[in-house]
Amino acid sequence: MLELLLLGGFNVNAWTREDWPPPLADALFDPELVRWLVEHGADPKAQCRYDITPLSIAAGSASREVVELLFELGAFVKHGRPLHCAVRADRGDDVVELLLRKSASPHALMFHDHPVSFYQFECLGLGTPLHEAVRQRNDRLVRLLLNHGENPQIRNSLGGLPQVKRLPFSTAL
Repeated sequence: MLELLLLGGFNVNAWTREDWPPPLADALFDPELVRWLVEHGADPKAQCRYDITPLSIAAGSASREVVELLFELGAFVKHGRPLHCAVRADRGDDVVELLLRKSASPHALMFHDHPVSFYQFECLGLGTPLHEAVRQRNDRLVRLLLNHGENPQIRNSLGGLPQVKRLPFSTAL
């Protein structure tokens, strides 16, 4: 069926919604399908209007195997803020550390280098992954991010600092 769509001219890299990446993001449950789509033209770096990529979605919900496969197939952490997505989804340390090893910046504000997205959502207080972990009161990820050099003095788009002092003493600065 997919081959027929492609033969008929279906653009596998076109997004159908402004807030959801192209169809590769819908195949993340199946590593073989991910590989097949990329072999048939799907771009693992393709983004929708709001800088969300298949890796963004995978970082929040796919298996570690699929996240690693996307890197193998050409995905990178520069777009889509996969580290923010992984923290928001309370992913395990293994996925978060994989993203950090692949150079995901723990210091970057969400959408800081994508003006369309940033200006659309800055009123929500876009922050760093640490802001997200603190908002969720996730001690484990707060510690992990601080141990990887996250700067608790970076302000979100509304000027707020992550309130790490509200967390248990073992986590506070």
